[in-house]
Amino acid sequence: MALTRDQFDVIANSYNDRQLNNKIKLNRRIEEVYEKIPLIKDLDGQIGVLAGRALRLSLSGNSSAKDTLREDIALISEQKKAALLAGGYSADYLDEIFTCPKCKDTGFIDGKPCECLKAEVVRLLYSRSELKEILERENFDTFEYDLYSDDYIDPDTGISAAENIDAVVDHCHYFINNFDKTFDNLLFYGRAGTGKTFLINCIAKELIEKSYSVIYLSAVQLFDLLADYSFKRSNTTIYRQISFDELLRCDLLIIDDLGTEMSNSFTESSLFDCLNERLIHQKSTIISTNFSLQELQQKYEERIFSRTAGNYTPLKIFGDDIRIKKKFTI
Repeated sequence: MALTRDQFDVIANSYNDRQLNNKIKLNRRIEEVYEKIPLIKDLDGQIGVLAGRALRLSLSGNSSAKDTLREDIALISEQKKAALLAGGYSADYLDEIFTCPKCKDTGFIDGKPCECLKAEVVRLLYSRSELKEILERENFDTFEYDLYSDDYIDPDTGISAAENIDAVVDHCHYFINNFDKTFDNLLFYGRAGTGKTFLINCIAKELIEKSYSVIYLSAVQLFDLLADYSFKRSNTTIYRQISFDELLRCDLLIIDDLGTEMSNSFTESSLFDCLNERLIHQKSTIISTNFSLQELQQKYEERIFSRTAGNYTPLKIFGDDIRIKKKFTI
């Protein structure tokens, strides 16, 4: 569950707010019941006095007297429950209130993250990835294998689009299932309309739901962001609220449509620095491009191409243009 310090603070604050709101809610209940059933206030007072005595006896080592007081407290507590029921309330109406009774709003059970904390992390990561609505549509459950034909044969490999996509999807699952065990980077390449972005979204959804931090940026957005960092420009668009540290240290960085940016010495240098920094810190990156490997080699300087060729698993996707196929399929 890798989070940046800012993300951790957001979640910690949400748990603090949860505890505070529940305490306020309980205090209002107590005020309400005390006004309606004054006996409850008296019983709580007796419990408080006895609990104080029990604590003092426990510190003095008088265990027998302490046990007697505990019995008295239990008896008064039963009287309190009976009074609540008689007044039209549930017996536990004045018990502590927890949004998550399992962890009592701490986020942890026996030192391990509670399911509520995992869900909170996923919610936060979805909100930061800007992908939630897209991933509800584009995921492995909605992936259509029949859009890849057995008749479409790639001249370079001699295999069909259908056979190829089976192998590509298998590797995507391997990447996901071994994400925390094996460091890997993926390079999806092939012409436009073959489903590269769809598959990337499938991977992003699976990893976000495993509580990994994922940042998705188009190449144009990435270089705008890097320019903001370098030239200290300010901008209020959502993706530009991503910190430089998050960009370099998130569990998975997705760069979509590499090659659509305007190339210059700045983009070349900043791309190398970003990719190299993530490699050094063993943080996975997925890149998609409409270029072939040969075209990438021609477009980018040697040190960038060698970084991708040597440290990324290339996954070629080919077939009919899916957008056109979907449009004209009845």
